[in-house]
Amino acid sequence: MPAKEITYHIIGGGIAGLSCAWFLKNKNKNIRTVVYEASSRLGGRAYSYDDKELGCRLGNAVHAVIGANQFMAQFVKKEEWQTTKYFVDPTIFELDDSLLKNRNYILKAFCNTDANNIAHKIKQNIFKTMFPYTSSKRKVWFSGQDLNQRIINPLACKVDEIYYNHTLKRILTQFGVAASLDFGKQQIDVGSNDKIIIALDNFAANKILNVPLLEYSQIVNIIYRTSQKIFLPRGASFVGLKSCIADWIFVEGDILTAVISDYKPSLGALSELSLKVWKEIDNVRGVNSAFVPPHKVVCYPKATILQNEKNNLQRPQNALTEYPNVFIAGDWTMKDHPCCMETAVKSAKRAVITSFSKV
Repeated sequence: MPAKEITYHIIGGGIAGLSCAWFLKNKNKNIRTVVYEASSRLGGRAYSYDDKELGCRLGNAVHAVIGANQFMAQFVKKEEWQTTKYFVDPTIFELDDSLLKNRNYILKAFCNTDANNIAHKIKQNIFKTMFPYTSSKRKVWFSGQDLNQRIINPLACKVDEIYYNHTLKRILTQFGVAASLDFGKQQIDVGSNDKIIIALDNFAANKILNVPLLEYSQIVNIIYRTSQKIFLPRGASFVGLKSCIADWIFVEGDILTAVISDYKPSLGALSELSLKVWKEIDNVRGVNSAFVPPHKVVCYPKATILQNEKNNLQRPQNALTEYPNVFIAGDWTMKDHPCCMETAVKSAKRAVITSFSKV
């Protein structure tokens, strides 16, 4: 008699949720994977859209993966890896490609938190991953503008069913286990052998589970559409900036994106940033533009959790929850690890492995 089909109900269609489906199918292709996404699209904090203002396809954010990231790297085509990377200080016209010397800038980019405020164990894990920076690790990949095509769609192909516009309101229990998922207008029963993985951000997960509400850091992206491709020194497609408001600039075709990590209002009003940052870009390129090209400024107030000691101490130790058939995933759930795509994928694998051990 064939074994009864097991369904995994995955709440959240971001990198972590989709990665859960990917790992589950690789472990057992007969498992039924169902993703419930609160919005009308997949990707969470990593998605693409057609922007009417700039008249082009944009990624909501630029994401970078270093070669040492073994989990995320398996989803990236090797021919898309970039090897040119360096830091520019336009105030003294200095180019510097020392990752060790510029580690504080790298830490800020990894954690969206000022390097001096990052939890010690998070720093340790980053350095273990990155250094020594051998030839096998001398590779960096960045997502470009089409996140759906490059990351989301390949992950989503492992999902059997996707339900959009499904916001989980609460988990209904019976005899101490999750028995039903309440989406407001619809309730979905959870079979006795089924499992649930909550792959939401901390703010959303806090409304469903007994997890602490953590503090967040902001990221600001300024996206410029130029009349022609902007060329950076050394022909690089992205560079780190020092002594600047912006932390990184990325170029793909006629789209240039400037990223301000751990944005604080003291840096200036959002409406003023685009002009200031464009002047920084001019200084990097050694030109003086006559005007600022069409652009948009996008602020993400809940881009990542603040990765300081206080928040890190409150992050989960494992993928378990108060319910034996419910597990958690997401970069914020991985104590002592930076919040990034790599950690989101790693958390998915942990949640899947933990769920199999709890039969």
